[in-house]
Amino acid sequence: MAKQINPEKKSKYLQSALRLFVANGVKNTSTAAIARDAGTASGTLFLYFPTKQDLIHNLVLDISRQQSEYINSLLNPSLSAEESFRTIWTGSIQWFLEHLDAYHYIRQVRDSGLISDDVVQESERYLSYYYTAIQKGFEERTVNPYPFELVGAFLYQGIVSVMSLISLTPDPNLHNNYVKDGFEIFWNGIKSD
Repeated sequence: MAKQINPEKKSKYLQSALRLFVANGVKNTSTAAIARDAGTASGTLFLYFPTKQDLIHNLVLDISRQQSEYINSLLNPSLSAEESFRTIWTGSIQWFLEHLDAYHYIRQVRDSGLISDDVVQESERYLSYYYTAIQKGFEERTVNPYPFELVGAFLYQGIVSVMSLISLTPDPNLHNNYVKDGFEIFWNGIKSD
């Protein structure tokens, strides 16, 4: 008889992995340490994630799903392209600030070669709201007809730039200005005249 997968235990493994991957680095964190942190034996962890790579991939997809659910809860089809982009921008930064370990993990693995192309593509499907906003901008003629991938990359990298600046700035009074000004730089770069 196959062992039943307990969603709470799976979540606990993902939380332990996230905490340890951020603290020690993905390469320096063993599955035994993750199992120990989650309060179980290594063999039990392997029932949920047969390999460390499976755990790495599942964590990327879980974070992408959670962030996507949050951003999609803020978006509304009646928003203009500019309003949609502003919502994605501010919502993403807010979510990352509330989930700093998730932000640091994604930054650690995103371009590291630690995740497969299939998982990268699957996680990008969670970002479909990027492409919906871009398409809306094209239809409204408020966004220059740049390649989708380029606009999406600039959006993501702009968010990362603001997050990096916030993390280096001890004065919280400046954070809102960085978010607002960063969005204006992004929007002015893609909007049509």
